[in-house]
Amino acid sequence: MKLILSRKGTDSSAGGLPSPILPDGRLLSLPIPQDDATTQYSHLKAGKQSLSSLIKQLGGKQWRGGCHLDPDIDPSLITDTDNWLPAFGQFGSAQRHLEHEGVGVGDLFLFFGWYRQTERVKGRMQFVKGAPDIHLIHGWMQVGEIIHPSPEVLERYPQLANHPHMQKDYAFNTLYLPSPQLSIAGEVLEHAGYGMFPAYDEQLQLTTPGENRTQWTLPDLFYPDDFADGLSYHRQPWRWNRREHDVQLKAAARGQEFVLDLDKQPAVNDWLRELFVES
Repeated sequence: MKLILSRKGTDSSAGGLPSPILPDGRLLSLPIPQDDATTQYSHLKAGKQSLSSLIKQLGGKQWRGGCHLDPDIDPSLITDTDNWLPAFGQFGSAQRHLEHEGVGVGDLFLFFGWYRQTERVKGRMQFVKGAPDIHLIHGWMQVGEIIHPSPEVLERYPQLANHPHMQKDYAFNTLYLPSPQLSIAGEVLEHAGYGMFPAYDEQLQLTTPGENRTQWTLPDLFYPDDFADGLSYHRQPWRWNRREHDVQLKAAARGQEFVLDLDKQPAVNDWLRELFVES
């Protein structure tokens, strides 16, 4: 089994706005803009308001068009869940990296992104002044099936008609569909094969408190015995600083998919179980 830390949602170059930690602690991953997408921000809901309305309140006034809703794992955003299927798409060099690392059925994506705490003031949502920018794990998908978009696939899965990776002919275009249930090291957990973590929890935070968001604190279990077998994009010793009870990691500023072979670092499975049981 492989673990993939997958950077998703808005960032400084795509959207320019952090995703919000809502006042009640819920996590809302904002999809990046895509002008020619069929899914519009106004089609998606954040509680009782449209996503476009919420984004405008948070200062994203330029976001008036379509969005690249991917990974599509949050049914609370969708108004018609009867014709919906969770899916995650990847293409280009990022997909080639996943293939090179041998990612396949049974492997687990943990999606993380850029977040900031919000508050409601006089009926409007705003970011809390001085709240830190952090990298935060917000969702997951365990791979149940890997497909390549085609008319035959669309006939089999008509619910994917509006998925952005069905709408465009990307290079090395690939879609990942979830397993029915989540399992870790052969143990079946009481979780679906995909989903969003319900609320902020300190265990979901990757960023070291008080540091730049790419400076992470991880359990000591992540420290590689052999850097050549460690987390992809992070196989340089200078990125790692082992401390008494944890590990500091200088996360790569570029790259979307960071892959770890759990057969070579099996102790990380213990952290995964705890993450799903307690978060």
